[in-house]
Amino acid sequence: MKTIFKFLFISTAFFGITSCEDVVQIKLDEGSKLYVIDAFVNNTRSNQTIRVLTNDNYFSNREAPPVTNATVILKDLTANKQYNFNYTSKGNYVFALATTDTISKIGHQYELNVIVDGNTYTSICLQKRTAILDSISAVYNDGTSGFGPPNPSYNCFLWARDKVDLVPDYYWIKTFKNDTLFDKPSDLNTAIDGTGGEVTNAGGADTLDFTPPAIFLGFNSYKSGDKCKVEIHSISRETNNFLFQAVAQIQNGGLFATTPENVRTNITTPSGAKTKAVGWFNMATVVSKTKLIP
Repeated sequence: MKTIFKFLFISTAFFGITSCEDVVQIKLDEGSKLYVIDAFVNNTRSNQTIRVLTNDNYFSNREAPPVTNATVILKDLTANKQYNFNYTSKGNYVFALATTDTISKIGHQYELNVIVDGNTYTSICLQKRTAILDSISAVYNDGTSGFGPPNPSYNCFLWARDKVDLVPDYYWIKTFKNDTLFDKPSDLNTAIDGTGGEVTNAGGADTLDFTPPAIFLGFNSYKSGDKCKVEIHSISRETNNFLFQAVAQIQNGGLFATTPENVRTNITTPSGAKTKAVGWFNMATVVSKTKLIP
């Protein structure tokens, strides 16, 4: 999410026109201050992090300024439990897992509270189920096919299955190479029921195999000794739409650019708060596998 949320840190700027004869200094409108909340929590047995920052000027080269005085609370409304996240650095609020259990459960409803200067910013999310991840396959390319790099390499493919019923499932497929996430906007790989749309009638089949393009793991190449890791995160339909809108705005440019638009948010700003919050909250169920390239 780091690349995608960079888009949310940008303040609006308007440009004046200068002539070739006179130099006119124009003060840019930097826009209003915003809180940016990046709250993608999952059920992996690892520390969970929620980021709270403020937006910055478009031309600033610094990292987005962190919010250091927030209180961040995650409530499991189904189990009536509460988890307090503690500030560490750079806008990161962390819940350190002290046991082998997780703080997120399939089918539970969660509420996020971020309290800043007496105002409570909230969001509610239901944790969805994820897919069945069977395996990762590696296909050798000798470099002479005309596709991919000209040198010998491997391409990895995902083999996974979706549960077939009347409940649509949305997945975010993350790919890693030697523990480094491919996180460019072009690497975004999501699927609905493992395909490009909802599948609710499979002729009595209990599950269906994922289909292209979801199984193509970023069109990235690997060499012998590399590790390919895949994680399938469950997301809501709204989260799926948010990711596509954010990436579309990041990549919006060139001759056929469209009018920029505000990226949606599921963070609610309380009435009377002077500072609005944007960002996204999602609770994910995750399955993963790693393959060592031969």
